[in-house]
Amino acid sequence: MYEGRVPPGYGPESELDPDGPDPVWLQLSAILIARIERGEYVPHRPIPSITQLVQEFGLARGTVRKSTTWLAEQGIVRVVNGKGVFVLPRD
Repeated sequence: MYEGRVPPGYGPESELDPDGPDPVWLQLSAILIARIERGEYVPHRPIPSITQLVQEFGLARGTVRKSTTWLAEQGIVRVVNGKGVFVLPRD
């Protein structure tokens, strides 16, 4: 569904590679998309909070925010200030 938007080769259980060819925020985006596609994160429900993603992946808040902002720009999630980041239904 989201082919072409993220680099291939990242799955829901992938680990981030800070020395890899893709920026870490884009790697995180690919992992989150894979989790959405697998059904781990479902439409109209929030993904883990920024704080939870920071802890899970060991990233800076700004890096996680960049990822979620990009996902929102792609129409994959919706950011609701004060409430979270929600998965949008697929067309």
